[in-house]
Amino acid sequence: MQLLFIYASNKHAMNTWPKYAAGEYVKRIKEELSTYDNPTPDRMINTILECADDRISGLIFRDAKGLFQIIYGTLPNGDKVKNSINDPSMINSQLMVNSIANLDISSMREINTDIDLYEFNVDRQADGTFIFYVNEEVASIEQKYTVPLEVQARDIAASVVIKSNGEVKGYYDILVMTARKYGPTRYILDTSALVIVTFLPIAVIVSLLISYAISKRNEKSIKQIQTSLKKLSNNEFDVEIGSQKSMELQSISDSIVELGNNLRRHQDSRKEWIRSISHDLNTPLTSLNMLLDASIDGIFPINADLLKQMKKECDVLTSRISAIKYYAFLLSPDCKANKEEVGSFDFVDSVISQFKDSKKVDVHIDNNSPIVLDINLASRALCEVLNNAIQSGSDQIDLYVSDSTITIKNKGKLPDPLPDFFEPWARGDLSRHEGGSGLGLPITGQIMNLHGGKATISQEGEYVVVTLSFK
Repeated sequence: MQLLFIYASNKHAMNTWPKYAAGEYVKRIKEELSTYDNPTPDRMINTILECADDRISGLIFRDAKGLFQIIYGTLPNGDKVKNSINDPSMINSQLMVNSIANLDISSMREINTDIDLYEFNVDRQADGTFIFYVNEEVASIEQKYTVPLEVQARDIAASVVIKSNGEVKGYYDILVMTARKYGPTRYILDTSALVIVTFLPIAVIVSLLISYAISKRNEKSIKQIQTSLKKLSNNEFDVEIGSQKSMELQSISDSIVELGNNLRRHQDSRKEWIRSISHDLNTPLTSLNMLLDASIDGIFPINADLLKQMKKECDVLTSRISAIKYYAFLLSPDCKANKEEVGSFDFVDSVISQFKDSKKVDVHIDNNSPIVLDINLASRALCEVLNNAIQSGSDQIDLYVSDSTITIKNKGKLPDPLPDFFEPWARGDLSRHEGGSGLGLPITGQIMNLHGGKATISQEGEYVVVTLSFK
């Protein structure tokens, strides 16, 4: 791609070079002639010849009819033609009117080319003096030329028509050295080519060496990562990967270690979940079986008290099974939060009204600003938190609502270190789970996840604080 870019750039520069050099040449002639008070036609011809620097290889002079007269200098590639001269004294203003050579027509040909045409005007005044001016509008038109056979259309960079008092007196065409023939540009091109030819193999070799060194350096890291991933696939979650020299590989390594920790935590959570669910479901079943066995053996008479006690154990079992089913529903992909705007006061009031101990809850609402939530899901989440707070035995529970955030505070003490209460059956302070299913806060946490929000629990002095953020 670099070589193609260099080639295209050089090609563009070589194509625009003649037009640029011709334009600079015409500009110098204009500036020079503007300094003369009486720029006669011969003075103009002399200036045209004097301003031709080493970039201009030659000039083709043509008469008023556009017929070839003579070439001063050489072609752009440095070749001379049969009718070329190097003696400027042979050229004067009469050249524009009369031919100075008897030309062989058979050695001529006509060419058509579309190039820039400049216009010089040398007008004779009434007192016999001359004034010089240039038509600032440069025309780009297709012209027909009669030139020697050796001259190609691409050799002509620009043309100039010379007029006097509105009458065409002659033409001359500018031949510009090619970029390869002009000394300074040839030196630059040759030097650039040398640098490219010299540097390219070195760059390739250095790139290969650097690539090899980097691949060897990364090979060890990649093997460590492969080994760690294989361990994870075999349920070996205690993986360790040393520090990496590459920032990208270090990020991958950190992610793998974090993945191992999360998988181990989830595995422990699943084990705890099985143990806890077995215990929590077995407890009311055991009590119920004991009551049934005792009644069958005649230890307990079948009466209203026994039936009431058995009904109580059935209700506990039903409640815990219901909590498990609801939590499983929240984890399913079919469960979505259908959010809508609800007034803060109306939402909190509808939840608190479900509690017999609602007098213990002191509500603080800054304003009745709307909260975007799913009423059914959010009500269940807030109910679970309030249930825990009420079961803690606190005399007073404070509920604050501000900017789509609900905060519940009650006196209590959380264990240290703090377990993840939003995982199923996480056990902490008895005041937070006694008599419950162990799924209250996990249900709350999952509901907040469905809302795109967050549930947190923390210890602030002697208070336990649960925050539900619906943002």
